[in-house]
Amino acid sequence: MKEELKKNLEQLLEVNNYKGKVTKLQYLTGGASNETWKFSLSSNSKKTDLILRRSFGDPSPLAVLKSEEASIQKLAFQQGAPVPEIVAVADSGSLLGDAYIMKCIKGETIARKILRDIEYKEARKNLAYECGAAIAKVHQVPTNKLKAIPTNSPEDLLKQLYSTYKNFEQPSPVFEYTFKWLENQDFGEQKNKLVHGDFRLGNIIVNKLGLQAVIDWELAHIGNPIQDLGWICVNSWRFGQYKKIVGGFGDVGDLLKGYSSVYKNDITYKQIKIWQIFGTLRWGVICLIQTYAHLQGRINSVEKAAIGRRVSETEIDLVDLLFLGGK
Repeated sequence: MKEELKKNLEQLLEVNNYKGKVTKLQYLTGGASNETWKFSLSSNSKKTDLILRRSFGDPSPLAVLKSEEASIQKLAFQQGAPVPEIVAVADSGSLLGDAYIMKCIKGETIARKILRDIEYKEARKNLAYECGAAIAKVHQVPTNKLKAIPTNSPEDLLKQLYSTYKNFEQPSPVFEYTFKWLENQDFGEQKNKLVHGDFRLGNIIVNKLGLQAVIDWELAHIGNPIQDLGWICVNSWRFGQYKKIVGGFGDVGDLLKGYSSVYKNDITYKQIKIWQIFGTLRWGVICLIQTYAHLQGRINSVEKAAIGRRVSETEIDLVDLLFLGGK
């Protein structure tokens, strides 16, 4: 399998003016429908570290195609956002399937290490500001160049989420209350922007100097940009460092300062908290999706079975945010 993959990678790269020998091919992560591989391309005395991202099996109904993901990254790169440079995109005739290759950015993505290791102590100090500036640049991508991704209003997102939740016939009084509460909230009147859709620890690359790249664009869509700011504040993405609202490492004030350094705006703390509550509910429903993929037999996965307990964690977080003054 590896030899065939190497051959297919070399062919795609050569078509894109990157000729060489693929070495050090390493499988990084998996999932129900995605693969990530790291490898080197050696040519004479030059070596370039690259990443392959590709789909396989049944595509997620929530995810954009990898070819679309690559197009989004190219536009964000042109806008000056910290994203890996795209090297090659597989066409419909490629043996790699729906895939793209990008340059490898050195750094860490594992949340526990970023939040706790001494190596990232200095980086953590400015990380919230850098995240704000990075996502603001993403939000400046011209939406008229985004033809293949969906546009969703807050109302659309809420209706879609409720429909998904109801399909499981697993009633939750906390979820039901939160859906009703969100129907009457001000999500913020913002012009539609490119929304990353999963902007959080785990989808950013950090080194000892700070933020290096934003990755994993499969949930990208066009909509209210505050969604990204609320999502990174969800308690589940603090990984135990609950006192720091932004990703377990920073404060909302610094996030907004970074955002405002790129794009002047009227976003308020209250609007971010509303999107944080929406994000917490959204993650709870996603946990249901993951759990039932196992329970209904589509995917045999202990990991997906275990994620079921996180449904109750999101219920606790929602009670805290809605009734107990949680942040």
